[in-house]
Amino acid sequence: MTRPVASDRSAGFMLVEVVIALAIAALVFGFAFRALSGAFDRLGKDQNSMTALVLAESTLDRVGHDIALNSPESSGSTKDGFSWLVQSAPYTDDRIASAGPLMGYVVRVTVLWKERSNTRQVQLTTLRLAYRERDS
Repeated sequence: MTRPVASDRSAGFMLVEVVIALAIAALVFGFAFRALSGAFDRLGKDQNSMTALVLAESTLDRVGHDIALNSPESSGSTKDGFSWLVQSAPYTDDRIASAGPLMGYVVRVTVLWKERSNTRQVQLTTLRLAYRERDS
C-alpha cells in the first residue's frame, strides 16, 4: 500500500492568504470600532440634552417662587457647565390684557451648554398667570 503524497499547495496556507485574512479582519474591527465610538458619542450628547431639559423644566417651575415673575431677566449657571436664562414679559393681547384681577406673563427659559466647540441650547416657553400689582 502506498500512501498518497500531499502536494505542497495543500500542505498549509500561503503567506498571501494569511495577509489577506488579517487585512479583512482589520477592516471589520475598524468599522466595528467606528460604529461603537459613534454610538457612545451620541449617548453622551443625549445625556447632556436630557440634563439641560430637566434643568429648564425645574428652572421654569421656580419662576414665581424664588425667581420673580415680574423681573425682566434672571440668569445663573451650574457646576457642570450649564447656564440658564429666564426672560419674563407681560402678555400683551389687547382683548384680555386689561380684564380681571389676573395678568399673564410670557416666560422663556433658555439653557445653554458647550459640546466640543458647539454651543447647544434648550428653550421652553410658557404663559404664567399672577395677580395684578395694585396701584396705590
